Amino acid sequence: MPHAPSPHDARKPSDADRFIGRRVRQARRELGMTQEGLAENLSLTFQQVQKYESGRSRLSAGRLREVAVALGKPVGYFYEPFPVPPAVPDADHAKLRVLKRDAKKLVDSLASIDDLKVAIHVLTALGPPPP
Repeated sequence: MPHAPSPHDARKPSDADRFIGRRVRQARRELGMTQEGLAENLSLTFQQVQKYESGRSRLSAGRLREVAVALGKPVGYFYEPFPVPPAVPDADHAKLRVLKRDAKKLVDSLASIDDLKVAIHVLTALGPPPP
């Protein structure tokens, strides 16, 4: 059974953090700016800039805005073309909630059957799930 992520896991850099870091490096290089120059502009150490660019440190929303201003890029630049899956329509979420509720009722009902023969008959009548 999967375990809940620890707070430490939640802070680990993700693929998105590494992607954003690569975009920071690309924008900095396009300007001919060094890591030291960007660091000075942001009042950071160049080591911190290295961590951002490698994706080892996450950029907060506020810090990303500062980086965008320093590099003359819109914030969206750092996310494009990072693939974003389409949102699931609310109607689908509503259908899924109803389906889960009904499934829970069914499982609870089946669990309440005390007669083994009746339980087997009900489960056999249900048949396999549709494809």
